[in-house]
Amino acid sequence: MLYKRTTLSLLVAQLLASYALAETPVFSLGEIRVVATPVGNETLGSSTIEIDQIREQDRNTVGEALDLLAGINTSKQGQRNEQMTWVRGFNLRQVPIFLDGIPIYVPYDGYVDLGRFSNFDLSRIEVSKGFSSSLYGSNTLGGAINLVSRRPVKAFEGEVGGGVNFTNHGELGGEYSYVNVGTNQGAWYFQLSTSFSNQDYYRLPASFAKSKGEDGGLRDNSYQHDSKINLKIGLTPNASDEYSLNYISQHGVKGDPPYAGSAAGVSPVYWQWPYWDKESIYFISSTNIGDHTLKFRVYHDTFKNSLDVFDNANYNSMAKSSSYASYYNDYTNGFSIQDDIKLTANNLLRGSYNFKEDIHRENNAGEAVRHFKDLTQSFALEDTHAFNQKLSLVTGLSFDKRDSLQAQNYNSSTKVVSDFARDNNTASNGQIGLFYQLNDRDAIHATVARKSRFPTIKDRYSYKMGKALPNPDLKMEEANNYEIGYSGKWAESWKFEGNLFHSDVTNLIQSTTLTTMCGSSRCIQNQNVGKSSADGVELGISGSLAHWDLSANYTYLQRKNLSTPGLFLTDTPRHKVFTSAVWNAGGGWSVTGSAEAYSRRYSSSDGTQIAPGFMVTNLKMGYRLPGGTLLEAGVRNLFDRLYEYTEGYPEAGRTYFVQFNMPL
Repeated sequence: MLYKRTTLSLLVAQLLASYALAETPVFSLGEIRVVATPVGNETLGSSTIEIDQIREQDRNTVGEALDLLAGINTSKQGQRNEQMTWVRGFNLRQVPIFLDGIPIYVPYDGYVDLGRFSNFDLSRIEVSKGFSSSLYGSNTLGGAINLVSRRPVKAFEGEVGGGVNFTNHGELGGEYSYVNVGTNQGAWYFQLSTSFSNQDYYRLPASFAKSKGEDGGLRDNSYQHDSKINLKIGLTPNASDEYSLNYISQHGVKGDPPYAGSAAGVSPVYWQWPYWDKESIYFISSTNIGDHTLKFRVYHDTFKNSLDVFDNANYNSMAKSSSYASYYNDYTNGFSIQDDIKLTANNLLRGSYNFKEDIHRENNAGEAVRHFKDLTQSFALEDTHAFNQKLSLVTGLSFDKRDSLQAQNYNSSTKVVSDFARDNNTASNGQIGLFYQLNDRDAIHATVARKSRFPTIKDRYSYKMGKALPNPDLKMEEANNYEIGYSGKWAESWKFEGNLFHSDVTNLIQSTTLTTMCGSSRCIQNQNVGKSSADGVELGISGSLAHWDLSANYTYLQRKNLSTPGLFLTDTPRHKVFTSAVWNAGGGWSVTGSAEAYSRRYSSSDGTQIAPGFMVTNLKMGYRLPGGTLLEAGVRNLFDRLYEYTEGYPEAGRTYFVQFNMPL
């Protein structure tokens, strides 16, 4: 029984398990977790999506998969056609994304387009909300998202899968395929994953009315193509030590569907992205030396991106001054050192140092290249103390420092490159959490976290296409995150989770209108003038009943702009519901249905653009052959609902698909 074990044994078992030969496809070296009394495989207060759940719900991108969790909602940066995620009201700049503990967010603006990240090579996604491990390093204002890759456990294992999509009119809209193969030979292992996806277009719902930027039918400029390869080779010389070298390369191309709404003063723009490429090479190791476990990470990550801005809907002219071709050529170098020390029989201390060097290089066609360079360092301590068999305390402290080493300005009139003024930031963060195991089924927790986020290069130096003035003196955003929660099992097969949370954000970076003129328009500037709060409830339940697997979660989120009540906080609905039901009909047959519903959300801070609430339903049928091959057919957006995450950017109508997964 779990409650009869000492809390220390739980902590040490979890720690050692992360370094032993894995019994699952999870690459445990890539995990960063708060070590506390666990319930199942999760740390209290965090959320995990396993690959089986991701595939059951047909969520092929990271953004789609994250939308399965309570407290998280998908959004779309409409004009940029980027898939984004909000965690309890914090966006991806404030909840950075990691791959196996390696930061992979773009150096310039802190975002990544989650629609470019497929899930086929992952084992799970871990999300820390508010109270996240101090060992991640800086900028975890609202938490952290960690994508954990696969790791083979058998002498040979593999799978191949794929599918095709059809529009409501029977047109072939796209296809995807993936392969995972690996071997574990005891002293070493090797993993290869590759995937490809293609979308030529999607068809709008039948109820869509013609607008100034879209005539209906096949959505204009809605193509996208993505490919990825993931290689991993590892050494496991004994039961406690592991060394892994990893390489990932992904290539993306996408169109940008133009604005198709009716808001006054908003006109369609015509963008295409010839390439959106990311490449990462990283090494992770774990070595046990007596009471110490040393973990080392070192990485080099590159990001290259091109944007073409055209004059017209034919995408064949750049004659106007507002049109251009833009290029980014960025890279990041970094490393971290972590030491886990068993101080006493009841105490585990973990310390880390994170070093991250971000280089951003940009230019428009025919212009000189501008260079930007930031250096970010973080020192962190995290301590877990077991008071008794049930109660443990986790405390964390960190000190972060960001130095602006280079920032260049370009004058398009004189064609001269000069230096911006530069400023540096420091931040101190702290958190404390109590974790109490009521019995072998139920647990509660309470956490408080003081977090911060440094302004990005874009926050400080972007002209926003001539509409803004840079502000090198921007300071960090700060947040106090509070949470109480419960997790438990009922009647053996049912699991329930509930969390109450509150966050206060100060020094929030907001665009402020200035009296200064930028050409013929009034300028805006990013300033630390904002204060906001977020209050919410997360509820989730899952379990089995006869031949049914059922799950549901609900999120209530109320965000308030405390500094400027007349400005609305965008992209976060107040209510979100997700439900799923799987009927295991027997004989290899199954039927899966799901529905997700959102209340309305603001798409502009002045309230003139609102994306209405909606509900979307999905349904599929599957058959698993005796050899393990799974065949499925289904429909997304079953009722052909017209819906959008951002006003003026409607999503796909009813879409049919067939797909398969075959073990090797």
